[in-house]
Order: sequence, then structure tokens, then C-alpha cells
Amino acid sequence: MNKTLNLLILFSSMLFFISCSEEPPIPKPKTYLLLETSQPLYSVVDNKELPFTFEVPDYGNLIMIDSDKKNDKWFNILFDKYGFEANVSYIPLKSDTSLAYMINDCYTFLDRHKKFSSGIIEHPYENPKNNTYGTIFEIKGSEVVSPYQFYITDSTKHFIRLALHCKTIPNNDSLSTYIERITTDLDYMINSIKWK
Repeated sequence: MNKTLNLLILFSSMLFFISCSEEPPIPKPKTYLLLETSQPLYSVVDNKELPFTFEVPDYGNLIMIDSDKKNDKWFNILFDKYGFEANVSYIPLKSDTSLAYMINDCYTFLDRHKKFSSGIIEHPYENPKNNTYGTIFEIKGSEVVSPYQFYITDSTKHFIRLALHCKTIPNNDSLSTYIERITTDLDYMINSIKWK
């Protein structure tokens, strides 16, 4: 029995020393699901309530929203497939100060995202052929609810503002594939805007 006990202690000691390693354990890196998107088809939206036309991807669903003001038009483009929606507002311009006010308003909305953002990149936009000018905003940061916004105007009569919103708790690192797909299609939408 003493011999068996000695063998058991020796075997346990060997296991202990073999299982110990000088290298500390390395945590596994954070991983995300592989998200895939496909190239959409685009269709023209020519709504009688809107003074402009534009194209949307086939996975977007346009929903008109009642406005308190007769000439202001609000609508959402739902991207349910990817868990995002774009809030769009159209406001007719009445004077030069109205344009300055609307642009300032866009920057006020952007300020709300600064505390979650790691940076905001502005891209000036102009399409003289369609008489559309404005600015596109990429809002960087993994916890930013609205990673993409823009405003478009003809500088005299029309003003459009869009803000893309995540409908879930944002983790833009994991949703980057979806954000890239949608923002590519919103860039396409901007290029397709034509005033009636």
C-alpha cells in the first residue's frame, strides 16, 4: 500500500509539473461574425408629394411621415435587412438666411454625436449637372448611432437632410460590412437626386 501511495504521489507530481508552463496564457482576440451583402438593384422613387426624384436600393422601404408643416416632407427609408433606417427631411428654402439656418442645424445635430465619436470626416459634394450641392459626413466610432449623414441643396429652393441610424445597440466594428453597403447605396442615392 505504501508503494501504491508513493506511485500515486509521483504520478500526481509529474502531472503537476508537466501541466505548468512558463508562458502566460494569451487571451483570444475579439471576433465578429462574417457578414455578407449582395449588390442591390435600384429603383426610381417619384413620389407625388416630393419635389425631387431619387433612386433607392431594392432592400430599402420608403415610409412617408406626416409633417406639421404643409411644405416640409419627412420620410424614412427602412433597411430592415441590415438593422438600419435613414431619416430624411425635405424643407423648401425661403431666403438666404434659411439656407444658412438649415446648414447650421445640420451641424447642431452632428454635435450630439461628438461625445461617442472618434472623429467626423466631411466630404464636400457637388453635381452641377443635377444642380445638387452639399456635404457628406462620416461619423467614426464603434458606439456611434448615426455613422453617416448628409445635406443636399440647390442653394435657392430645396434642402434635403438625411441621417442614417442603427436600430440596435451600436457596435460599428461588427456592423462595418452593413454600414459600408448602405453608405455606398446612399452615395448612389445622392448622385441620383433630381429636382422636379
